[in-house]
Amino acid sequence: MKMCIVTVLMLLSLVSVGYSQDQSKNELLDAAIKEFQQAIEKNPSYAEAHYNLGIVYSEKGMVGDAITAYKKTLEIDPNFVKAYNNLGVIYCEAGRLDEAIESLKKAIAASPQYIEAHYNLGIVYHGKKQYSDAVAAFKKAVELDPKFEKGYYNLGVTYASMDSLDESLVAFKKTVEINPRYSDAYYNMGVAYAKKDQLDEAIKSLQKALELNPNDDKSHFALGVIYQSKRKAKVSGGKSESEKQ
Repeated sequence: MKMCIVTVLMLLSLVSVGYSQDQSKNELLDAAIKEFQQAIEKNPSYAEAHYNLGIVYSEKGMVGDAITAYKKTLEIDPNFVKAYNNLGVIYCEAGRLDEAIESLKKAIAASPQYIEAHYNLGIVYHGKKQYSDAVAAFKKAVELDPKFEKGYYNLGVTYASMDSLDESLVAFKKTVEINPRYSDAYYNMGVAYAKKDQLDEAIKSLQKALELNPNDDKSHFALGVIYQSKRKAKVSGGKSESEKQ
C-alpha cells in the first residue's frame, strides 16, 4: 500500500509592532499605508513606520514594496531582527529561498533565541528539500519553546519526508500532547502508521482526525484506502500480491 503524507507547512503570522487594525479590509489597509507614509514623511528615520508599512504591503500582496520597506527598516536599524524575519518570510513566499535563508540567518545571528526565525528557517530548508537542516531548525525552535506545537508538527512532517517514520510519530504525538485538537497531526500520524503497516493504529488516528474535523476529505480517503487494503489482505489470506505470483 502506497500512501502519501500531505504536508501542511504554516508560516507564522508576521509580527506587527503597534499595529492593531482589522487588516482584512482593503480600505483599512489603504488608510494604514497612508498614515505610515505620513509618519515617514515627517520622520524618514522612523524604523518602526517603515517596518509596519512592510507588514501592510505584505497583507496587500505588494511583495516588491514590502521588501523595499523592510530593507529600509534595516538600513535605519541593522538590529531590527523582526524585519529580517519578515523579509525572510516574504522571500520564501516569493520562491527566493536562498535570500530567505540569508535573511533568517541574520535574524538568528542578531537574536539566537528568536523562535520564529528558527521555525521559518526550517520551513525554507524543507522547501529546498534540505531535510536534515530543516530538522535542526525545527528542533531548535521546540528546544526554545517546548510547547510550540507547530514546531513539533513540522518536525514530524520533515521526518516523514525523510521516511523516518518512527521519529515522525514521536513528533506528531508530542504535537497532540500539547494540542489534543490538532487534527492534521492525527491525520499524518495515521498515514505514518499505515506506511509502517500498523493499520489498526492508523485507523484509530484517522478516526480521531475525523472526530475533530468531520469534513476532512483526506482522512476519509486515507481510511478508505486502509479498509480496502485490509479487505484485500483478508480475501487473499493475508498474502501480498507478490507472494501470490
